[in-house]
Amino acid sequence: MKRPIFIMLVLVAIAFAGPMLMKKSDGTPFMESPLDLFSTSSTGSQNNEMSVNTTQSFYKWQDEDGTWHYSDQPGEGQEIETVTVNTNTNLIQGLRTVKKKEIVEEKKPEPKAEAPRLSLPMTVPMEKVSKMMNDASNMQQVMDNRTKQIEKATHGR
Repeated sequence: MKRPIFIMLVLVAIAFAGPMLMKKSDGTPFMESPLDLFSTSSTGSQNNEMSVNTTQSFYKWQDEDGTWHYSDQPGEGQEIETVTVNTNTNLIQGLRTVKKKEIVEEKKPEPKAEAPRLSLPMTVPMEKVSKMMNDASNMQQVMDNRTKQIEKATHGR
């Protein structure tokens, strides 16, 4: 039982270490060792990438109409601001904009119509209330009958 477990562990170790030991046609390994991430020497490829300049500059300016322009080439005759960005972070600080004050027109209160005799919160005219009450009573009877039929069907078995 110990031998199959040992063989499985060796195969798993080879599967993980194999891509780090095998080389591509250009001589670099297929996969970097996870230990290279913690290396402080400048020989690791990860550290070589970090030592490369990762900043990029671009120019921005605002024209007479207030439109912002961005370019990798400075514009002529404009007040230009140079913005430097670290390309590894992929973040640019947002621009602050000044909100324009909106002009709000004051609404004049509309004259109120003559108030009804009864100030009840109703959406149905008083003439239709009795019909609505009859309809509600009929609907209640229908629901009661349905409930009785359901009870007979479930308890009658």
